[in-house]
Amino acid sequence: MPSVLSTLILGMVFSSILNPASGILNTFLRIIGLDALALPWLTDPKYAFGTVIAVDVWRGTGYIMTILIAGIMSISSEYYEAASIDGASGIQKFFKITLPLLMPTLATTTVLNVIYGLKVFDMIYALTNGGPGKATTEVLYTEVFKKFGTGQYAVGTALSSVMFIFMLVTGFFMIRIMTKGEVEE
Repeated sequence: MPSVLSTLILGMVFSSILNPASGILNTFLRIIGLDALALPWLTDPKYAFGTVIAVDVWRGTGYIMTILIAGIMSISSEYYEAASIDGASGIQKFFKITLPLLMPTLATTTVLNVIYGLKVFDMIYALTNGGPGKATTEVLYTEVFKKFGTGQYAVGTALSSVMFIFMLVTGFFMIRIMTKGEVEE
């Protein structure tokens, strides 16, 4: 569901759910007697960034799980049968078969997550617009958006270019490190 809905819709839904006065989450917490946990999730600088991260992680979990499940299903059952015949335990099968054969998939999902995390903008803008207060949930791409919005195109372009190069280099080295010693089938 989170992968299908647009970020704007998710932002509106979670803004409603996390509303400090009338949101479903705080109302539920108050009903069950946990008033101390009914917090201003998006309006208090102490909680806003963590809340945005949690919502964004929830949004991306289904996509990443689909990739990981496909990676697990691509591992031949013959490896597990041979390990069972040799007397391997479930933990041994995981560390000696599943994890090494899943490393290319884990490398891909890790690189995708890091790059997405570096270029996140839409969820922050939909939930908090970079607030509350000065730069509480501000990230590089909200700053780029503000620069373009105020007509500072050179600064916005420079920030975007630097971030692109940083993501390219980071992705390259992450793939190199994570696929080092990769197991061939």
